[in-house]
Amino acid sequence: MKTVLTLFFASLFCIGLCSCAQTWYKEGVSSYETENSLAQCEYESSLNHVNRGDFISNCMKRQGFRYE
Repeated sequence: MKTVLTLFFASLFCIGLCSCAQTWYKEGVSSYETENSLAQCEYESSLNHVNRGDFISNCMKRQGFRYE
């Protein structure tokens, strides 16, 4: 049981670490403005009923952001 818990928490740690590794970036834009742009893209994707991942990625790239 102890091994299972150890593997479980190690997996959670790795997932959390990977999710924080990459973010949207644009020179001269604050994190607040970046979050607003991302929220706008997410909202537009919900209105258009399209594939979220591709739509959001293209929307952010269209605004000049890079995924780092």
